[in-house]
Amino acid sequence: MFERILFIWSNRHPASGYVQGINDLLSPFFVVFLAEYIRVDHILPRIDLTTSGELTLLPEPTPDQLEEVEADVFWCVSRLLDSIQDNYTFPLPGIQHNLGMLASLVERVDSELHAHLRHHQVEYLQFAFRWMNNLLTREVPLRCSIRLWDTYMSEDFGFSRFHVFVCAAFLLQFAEDLKCQGDFQGLLLMLQRLPTYHWTDDNMNLVLAKAFELKTLFRDAPNHLEYKRLRELD
Repeated sequence: MFERILFIWSNRHPASGYVQGINDLLSPFFVVFLAEYIRVDHILPRIDLTTSGELTLLPEPTPDQLEEVEADVFWCVSRLLDSIQDNYTFPLPGIQHNLGMLASLVERVDSELHAHLRHHQVEYLQFAFRWMNNLLTREVPLRCSIRLWDTYMSEDFGFSRFHVFVCAAFLLQFAEDLKCQGDFQGLLLMLQRLPTYHWTDDNMNLVLAKAFELKTLFRDAPNHLEYKRLRELD
């Protein structure tokens, strides 16, 4: 199913075609639409749709049900990708822009963490590129991605502009532990394997609350940050 969706989408969008990471964006929609026909809540804490073997945990839906799920997933993913097309069109201007905004935000809200990363020559590109490319789907459990996307869909420019604030808030959750890492290797290893396996909606709610705080702070008080660099986040 995923292969068909991605094949059709890439043919309809030749400017970008398929880019690695787009496949991860199908999983939240797939589970939500599948839940209309079968119960998935009891296995959601254990399921990882990035691994095909986990699909065997699901009860078998009917062919007609799968066709409806496939159609719904395709159109929802298409609508989502239309809003962040710059993330996947060479040379990925959307991701480059968001990485710059993320660095600016972190520098202002936690200058010590930002300086610590710079001191050990850790670039935001090295760990946050995946956050922008996959919208954090590989960083948090699937149930948390669904909770996160629910907010994105209720926010103006949720998957693009608000996502930058979420990434900053997400990074700040681990600020103290990161500051204890004393070298490049330790920092990068932790940033690429953040301890979120047991996260629940409560953890995601804390991240979102911090993200809304940052958005309000820098939208309503642009003098707190270089306005020319962040005005597009308003």
